[in-house]
Parts: sequence; C-alpha cells; structure tokens
Amino acid sequence: MILAWIDQWRVRRFKRKVFDSVKTYTLAKSKVKKSVNFCDDFYNRGLLMRYMRHFKLFAQVAGNRMYKRRIEEKITIEVKAKVQEKKLELEFLESMIRELEEKYRIELRKKAILKN
Repeated sequence: MILAWIDQWRVRRFKRKVFDSVKTYTLAKSKVKKSVNFCDDFYNRGLLMRYMRHFKLFAQVAGNRMYKRRIEEKITIEVKAKVQEKKLELEFLESMIRELEEKYRIELRKKAILKN
C-alpha cells in the first residue's frame, strides 16, 4: 500500500514537472511572440505615421503649387487684358491724332485758298 502511494506520488510529481516545464517553455515562447508582435506593430504604426506625415507634406506642397499656378494664371490673364486694353486705347488715340492732324491740314488749306 505504501509503495502504491509512493508510486502514485511519483507519477503525479512527474506529470506536474512535465506540465510546469511545458508551461515555462510555452510561456517563454509566448513572451517572445508577444514582444515580437508588439515590435512589429510599433514599427508598422511608425511607418504609417511617417507615410501620413509625408503625404500631408506632399499634399500641402502640391496644394501650394496648384494655388501658385492658379494665381499666376489669373495674373497673366489680368495683365494680358490690361495690355490689350492699353493697346486699344493707344490705337484709338493715334487714330484721333491722325484725324485732328488731317482736319488741321484741311483748315490750313482753306486759309491758304482764302488768302489767294
């Protein structure tokens, strides 16, 4: 009877030791796995943040370039319109000067004819 108890104790102790050793082995593996997962997640989050930061910077720069291009187009359109307006005004004034010179010549001819 005592030998049966000793044998039962030995088997139970052996099972407990095997269970504890498997538990410690898997615990160490799971800790490594958890730490690797944490490191991977941390690295991926860092990459995502970096991508987002660079995307925001790119979007801001692209937006500024688009704004600059739009403003340049507006300015060039306004300048072309002003130049065209001034050219037309200059042409109008030159034609008026020609008309007035012609009228003046005609008046001089009339005076010359009346004198003779």
